[in-house]
Amino acid sequence: MGWKQDRAEIKRLMAARPDPNGRNDCDSQESRAVNAELDRKLREQPVWRRARVLYED
Repeated sequence: MGWKQDRAEIKRLMAARPDPNGRNDCDSQESRAVNAELDRKLREQPVWRRARVLYED
């Protein structure tokens, strides 16, 4: 998968998280599944791309 496709998927996963900022202690199966998939996608990317995805507005 190309970077643009990965980036779109990462953004989609970030938007799909039930508790995006972690303030509500949401520990549902859906939340864990989305976070695990997001974590896997981010770990596949080089460090500079991870930072770009996480800190980009």
